[in-house]
Amino acid sequence: MVNYVATIISKTPILEEQRQALRDLLAKLDLSVSGNKKLSDRSEDFFFNLPESMGLEALRTEVNRLCNEKIIDIAVQPNDRYRRGKQLAVFDMDSTLIQQEVIDMIAAYADVEDQVSSITSLAMNGLIDFNESLRRRASLLEGVPSTVFESLKSQIRLTPGAYELCKILKKEGYKLAVLSGGFIPLANWIKEKLGLDYAFANQLQVSEDGTALTGKVLGDIVNAERKAQLLKHIADMGNIELGASMAVGDGANDLKMMHTAGYGIAFNAKPIVQEKAPARLNAASLQDVLYILGYTLDEQKALLEN
Repeated sequence: MVNYVATIISKTPILEEQRQALRDLLAKLDLSVSGNKKLSDRSEDFFFNLPESMGLEALRTEVNRLCNEKIIDIAVQPNDRYRRGKQLAVFDMDSTLIQQEVIDMIAAYADVEDQVSSITSLAMNGLIDFNESLRRRASLLEGVPSTVFESLKSQIRLTPGAYELCKILKKEGYKLAVLSGGFIPLANWIKEKLGLDYAFANQLQVSEDGTALTGKVLGDIVNAERKAQLLKHIADMGNIELGASMAVGDGANDLKMMHTAGYGIAFNAKPIVQEKAPARLNAASLQDVLYILGYTLDEQKALLEN
């Protein structure tokens, strides 16, 4: 038997019927709740033992069905030393650390928004190859002034809770990275704004005179495989066990890094990503990730104040 924890996270105070629905589901699967812990009025831990013979994926499928019925999120994970003992967190950038998709913003600037947006949608839902989709989208940006990234900074909005989450994780000794299928000028900017340790993203070629984008992508594309490789690379550099890492993203190209990490969280993700990710979180604030890590709201407030 392995000790597990199921964490309910709700956008509003948890209702007793939602708690009972989780208890009933575990009871139906012959899993008895050994205890619970209130993290806030919107989040609560329920502890149970899971037989090694029972597949975790089957349990997650049942849990996701319950989440859809009760309009809550429930993250299931081993209640082990890694839950509060992680040392590395990696994040996607677009629609995760920030609220926008940068390539769509550049496309709007270049008046090719509809063409680029349709390709982005197909890629994020895993319906076309990411490398090809990036090249096709980038080709539509040929001739855009190279100052576009500087121009967009004033329009970019951090996801609510991103700053607070990163501040707390840094205080707790984490190494933090952004691994983005977007572009390095803005990934580096976000790195500085949030105090991250690493930033990896794609590089768009600039014309010889430095004035415009050529529509070409330079170097290795940061796709799903590359994100997983970079996660391992950062962990190796810091002598960090993969079990002590966490990955957060929203797109299909984030799934490999989610499954490579010790724990993966799909944040406000596309339906297919929520279905396949180790955990899902549909929240107004990225700070709610801390409930999944076992931090009470009081602990979060204390870490932000100190």
